[in-house]
Amino acid sequence: MTNKVFIVYLTILAAFSSSELKASDWKTLVNLKGRWQFTVGDNPDWASPAADTRDWDVIEAPRDWEHYYEGYNGYAWYRKNFGLTELPKTEMVDLFLGYIDDVDEVFINGHKVGQTGQFFPNYESAYDQERHYLVPVSILNTSKNVIAIRVFDEGLEGGILRADKFGFYFDRDQEGMAVDLTGMWKFSIDNFGDMNSPQTSDEQWDEIYVPMNWESQGYPDFNGTAWYRKRFTLPESLKGEELYLVLGKIDDYDDVYLNGYKIGEVEELDSYSRFQRSNAWALYRIYKIPSNFLRSKNLLSVEVEDESQFGGIYEGPIGIMKAQDVRDFREKVRWQEQNSGWNSFFQDLIRLFD
Repeated sequence: MTNKVFIVYLTILAAFSSSELKASDWKTLVNLKGRWQFTVGDNPDWASPAADTRDWDVIEAPRDWEHYYEGYNGYAWYRKNFGLTELPKTEMVDLFLGYIDDVDEVFINGHKVGQTGQFFPNYESAYDQERHYLVPVSILNTSKNVIAIRVFDEGLEGGILRADKFGFYFDRDQEGMAVDLTGMWKFSIDNFGDMNSPQTSDEQWDEIYVPMNWESQGYPDFNGTAWYRKRFTLPESLKGEELYLVLGKIDDYDDVYLNGYKIGEVEELDSYSRFQRSNAWALYRIYKIPSNFLRSKNLLSVEVEDESQFGGIYEGPIGIMKAQDVRDFREKVRWQEQNSGWNSFFQDLIRLFD
């Protein structure tokens, strides 16, 4: 690659990376960088807010624990107390913990909120996966809260290694929802016919968080077709309003049904290109809801096809918006969607001048 072309590439890459960082309008609730209580060993009681940790050490995080415990491999726990000055008017907030080597299990006020990797006897490292967990606002307090993280390291570096975002955040765009649809959804990778029909039972389906990719929720390396379902009640105040369903970003393709009727698919979006299907994962799903399909109690069904890598409804905001709010949101993300195909351009540029 010539120096001139390389400089042009870096300039464009910087612009693209900046737009990616703005994919969600994050507001910091709590920055967790800094001093944490820490101990080696393993005891399930340490997840409890009432656990006695007076004899624990204090270390900095994110930073590999070898800086303090050279050569240590095995189990260890982190704990930190934190307060909140506000609780957002959303169902969930986002917890980012960066990269943890190798396996972690996270508790907030004694409630397990997530795990990445597998502990023994079915050990599976997840050292290369960024930790992102959804935390129900209902388990948080405005005064004192406790986060406890159980970590297992098999070798080399261990612990909470590095992070760009490290703490609790919420997406400001989520507050614009007239109906918040984040949280637990029914989920199935089986297809036994009429999956979008309200008459088809979902009692035996699994449950996963939305928005979050399905790989980090018990479906590692799954590529193919899966179904999501969410039931919601339409407030009386929204009846007669022009409403839109916002499903954030989906990897890769989707068909959306409301009460059994199809209301949209990614191919219908203006920003979707049939000549470059690979851009589907980067597009915001916004579908107008036909008023005659809405009921007081509703069933939303989403069929998702994933071709490779991560899959599912992976990024918000998620919910129902009024017309005036969705117009503002469209303008906010229009530039991003127009430039979502740049990543493929970068790859072509590298191959051309390599």
